[in-house]
Amino acid sequence: MLATVLKSLNESVSNLWAWLETWLDENGGVHGYVTHHHRDNLKILSPDAWTQAPCILGSLRIFQKTGKEEWLELASKMSDYLVNTYFEPLHVYQNSNHEHKPLGRPGLIDNAIASYALLEVSKEKKRMKSDWQRYAQVARDNIQNFLLPLWDESTGAFLSPAHDTPQHIHNMNSITILALTAIAELDDNPSYIEKYAKKIGKFIVSCQVRNGRMQGSYPYRDKVKNYITLYSLITSIGLFTLYRKTKSFDILVSVEEAIKHLINFVEPKTWLVCHYHKRGYPQWIPDTILLVLVSSWLENENVEVSINTSEILANVLSKQHKSGGFPLSIGFEDLWFRKGCPSRPEIKRWRDILATPNWNAWNFWALTELLPQDTEIRKPTVEFPFAIETSAEEDDGPYKIVEDKEKVIFMLKPGNRPFGFFRKKSDVTNLCLITERNECWRTRKSLEKYPKPLQKLILSVPKFF
Repeated sequence: MLATVLKSLNESVSNLWAWLETWLDENGGVHGYVTHHHRDNLKILSPDAWTQAPCILGSLRIFQKTGKEEWLELASKMSDYLVNTYFEPLHVYQNSNHEHKPLGRPGLIDNAIASYALLEVSKEKKRMKSDWQRYAQVARDNIQNFLLPLWDESTGAFLSPAHDTPQHIHNMNSITILALTAIAELDDNPSYIEKYAKKIGKFIVSCQVRNGRMQGSYPYRDKVKNYITLYSLITSIGLFTLYRKTKSFDILVSVEEAIKHLINFVEPKTWLVCHYHKRGYPQWIPDTILLVLVSSWLENENVEVSINTSEILANVLSKQHKSGGFPLSIGFEDLWFRKGCPSRPEIKRWRDILATPNWNAWNFWALTELLPQDTEIRKPTVEFPFAIETSAEEDDGPYKIVEDKEKVIFMLKPGNRPFGFFRKKSDVTNLCLITERNECWRTRKSLEKYPKPLQKLILSVPKFF
C-alpha cells in the first residue's frame, strides 16, 4: 500500500505543479482568483503572498529531496518576485492580504509566511555559497519593522493588524513561529526564539481546550469559542516546528492532543476532514492534506496516531483533477451567511469543484513535505482542455467551466453564454458576471424577503449618516 501511495504522491506533486505553473508569469508571480469560506475575490488575479510563499516552499522542498537544481532556480525566481514587489515604505509584501487584494490592510500571516519562504531559500543558497543576502534582507526588514511592532508582551503573541479590534489569532501567530525560527537559524540569533517564538507557543497552548467535546482544539483567537479545522492544523504546523527547535515535551503533547481531536472529524464515507470541528459537511481537501502531514510528523516522533494516514492520503490524491489542480471541498458553505450559501453536498457547487491557486499552493507545499528523501519527480501527465459542469445553485449557475493552459471560461447553461473569462496571467479578470460573496452580498441577500422598493430604501439609509 505504501509503495503505491508514494508513486501516486510523486505523480500528484508533478501534476499539481504543472497546473500551478500555468498561472506563473514571466516575472515569477503566481496569479489566481480566490475562494475562501467567508468571501470570494474573483475579479483580482494578481499574485498574493498567501499563494506565492507556499509555491516557493514546495519548489524548495522538491530541490532538497531530489537534488535537481532547476527546482531551486524556480524557487529563486518566485522569491525574486516577492523581493521585487516588496513595498519598503510600509515594510510589507505586495498583496499580503489574500482575499482582500489589492486593497485592505496587510495581514500578519501573509507577511510571516512570505518572510519564512525567503528565509528558507536564503538558508539553502547560503549553504551553497550562492547569492542569498537580498532575500534575507527583505525578510529581516519585514520581521523587524512590520511583525515585531505588532508584538504584545502582556500576552506573548502578535496582534493582527487586519482586524478592527486587537486579536491574538492562533494560526497567524503560529506561522510567525516559522519565520522567527528561520531567522534565528540564519542569523545565529536565538533571541528570536527565546523572546518571541517560545512565548507564542506557551500562549497558544494555554488557550487549548482542556476538557469537554472540544478537548484538544485550538480556538481561532484567544479563548473565543470559534473553531475551524484548517486553522487548527496551520496552528499545529508552527507549534511542531517550535517543538523541533526546542524539544519541548509540552508542545509535542499539545499537537498530539489537537490531532487526536481532529481525527474524530474524518468522514468515513469520503475520508475527508470536516471543516468546522463537527461531523458532516463541508469537508475540505486542504484540511485533509494538512491532517495527513501533521499526523505523519507525529508518527515520525513515535507518537501513535489512530488513523490510517496512507489510506487517507491515497483517497485525497484520487480527488485531483486531470488538469492537475485539486477541487476545494464537498458541501461548501459560507462561513458567515449559511442561509445564503448553505452546505448542500448532494449538488456540485462551483466553489466545491473549481481548482483555485490559493489553496492548491498550500496543497503543493504540504505534499512536497511528504515526499521521501532521494525521490524522483516524474514528468506531468496533465490534460488540457479540462471541462467540469456544475449544478444549479440558489441563484447561481449551472455552469460549464472549461480550462486550458492560458485561460478559464465560465459558461452559463443552457446555451453556454460566457459568464466569466479569466486569463491566467492577468492582474484583472476580463469578464466576471458571477456573484461574489462579501459583506455587501450578505446584506443584499438578507433583504430579499422585503419588496424591492423597501430594499432600496433600506440600502439608501447609510447615505444620510
